[in-house]
Amino acid sequence: MTPYIMITGYSNSGKTFVTSKLIELLTGKGCRVATIKHAHHGYEVDTPGKDSWNFFNNGAQEVVVSGPQSYSVHRRVEEELGLEELLQVITDADIILVEGFKSHPGPKIQVYREGHSSGQLPLTPETLAIVSDLETEGGVPIFGFEELGELAELIQARYIEP
Repeated sequence: MTPYIMITGYSNSGKTFVTSKLIELLTGKGCRVATIKHAHHGYEVDTPGKDSWNFFNNGAQEVVVSGPQSYSVHRRVEEELGLEELLQVITDADIILVEGFKSHPGPKIQVYREGHSSGQLPLTPETLAIVSDLETEGGVPIFGFEELGELAELIQARYIEP
């Protein structure tokens, strides 16, 4: 299975910023990065009124949209898939960055931002690192938001090029 790391933290803590920057840094080093985003309140993947949106909203079980450089699959499910099932969907990556799923066991980077975090999530033996602009203790590497290049190097060394 492809290695994965969860980027966790409370709402507005900077998870999306950290995930996006790590994608940019790791792909810049030649790594193939995939992502999984947990959307607690649902999401809209298509544009209302477009053909593919109409197909799905008229009851299609799956809609595949294909273009010259990418394709997308929008699939109905009976119940929300768990992280283990979602990880199996991705087949062509060196690393999977998962935003969310903070209660799921597995390697984590915890994110905290002053004025935007409700506190620190409990550290577990699987916590790889913390990204924060707050004074934080935890016995794991701590990176500022401006030090994500060093975090990308740690991820590459530990998960991509062992």
